[in-house]
Amino acid sequence: MKKTLVALAVLAASGASFAQVSLTGEFAYGYLATTNGAGATQSGGGIDTGLLVFGVKEDLGGGTSVAVTMKTDSSSGRLGTIGNDDQTIEVKTNFASFKAGSWKPGNWLAGATGYAPWYGLDGRVLSARGSYDSIGVSVPVGALTLSATAYEPSGVIGEGTGNAALTGNAGQQNTTLGLGYNAGALSLSAGYVTYNNQTATDSTAKSVTRVGGNYDLGVVKLGAGLAVKSLGDGGTDTQSLVTLSAPIGALSVNAAWASVKVDVASTSTLAATNGTRTGYMLGAQYNMSKRTYAILNYGNWLAAQGDAQNSNLTALTLVHDF
Repeated sequence: MKKTLVALAVLAASGASFAQVSLTGEFAYGYLATTNGAGATQSGGGIDTGLLVFGVKEDLGGGTSVAVTMKTDSSSGRLGTIGNDDQTIEVKTNFASFKAGSWKPGNWLAGATGYAPWYGLDGRVLSARGSYDSIGVSVPVGALTLSATAYEPSGVIGEGTGNAALTGNAGQQNTTLGLGYNAGALSLSAGYVTYNNQTATDSTAKSVTRVGGNYDLGVVKLGAGLAVKSLGDGGTDTQSLVTLSAPIGALSVNAAWASVKVDVASTSTLAATNGTRTGYMLGAQYNMSKRTYAILNYGNWLAAQGDAQNSNLTALTLVHDF
C-alpha cells in the first residue's frame, strides 16, 4: 500500500508539472448617480464587482494545450446568492483554437475600436450584451485571424436548451463569421452574422454586417466602427461608435460617441423607435499601482425616442485586481 501511495504521489507531481492552476479576481466599490429619461434620479454607494476567476491550463503535448476558465461573482454572499459568470474551455493546437462555454461577450463595436471603459454605451445607445452558450473556432494566418462561432439564443443557458421555443429576436440562434488583422499599431476587424428563425417582422433579425478598427498613435489611440443589422420586415438598425483614449503618466482618459439609427416602416413593430439616438461617455483612470486604480465616468445619452430628456450617469469607482 505504501508503494502504491508513493507511486500515485509521483504521478500527481508529474501531472502537476504540465498543469497550471491560478486564482485571480477583481473587487470594486463605487458610488453611482443616475438620472433617467423621465427626470427621476437615483444614487448610492455599493459593491460594483466581486469576481473570482479560477483558471487551469494543461499542456497536452505536441503543441496542443487546454485552458479552462470559471468565473464566480462573489459580491453577494451574506447579501444574496453567489452567481455564476463566464465558464469556458479552450483547446489550442498548432493551427487553430477551439472554444466552447457559457459567457457574456463584450460589445463588438467596443472591442473593434479598442475601447475598454468601466462604463460603456452598450445597453444605453448600442445594443445590450447578452449571455450565450456558444462554440467556435479561430485560425491565425500571419497577421490575420479567421473565426466562426455558433451562438444559441440569448439568455438560454444550459445543456439541451439551445432550441427553446422563444419568440422574437431573443429566440434566434446565430452564426458569426469574423476576420481580424493586427500589425503593429493598426488593428482591423470585420464580421458577418446570420440568424435562423426569421419571421416577416422587425422583431427578428436577418443579418448583421460589421466593420471597425483602431490605430495607436502613441499619444492617443483612435477607433471607429459600424454595424448594420437587417431586420425581418426590411428595416435596418445602424449602430456606430467613435472612440479615443490617451495615457498621461499615471492618468489615462477616454471618450466615446455612439449613434443608433432605426429605419423601419410606420406599420413596423419597431415604429416607435424610428429615428436617430446618440450619446457619449467620458472617463478618467488614475493608477495608484499596477493593480489598484480609481475611475471617474460621466455619460449622457438619449435612451428612448419618447423620453422627455437625456439620461445620464456619474460614477466614481475604486478597483483592486489580484
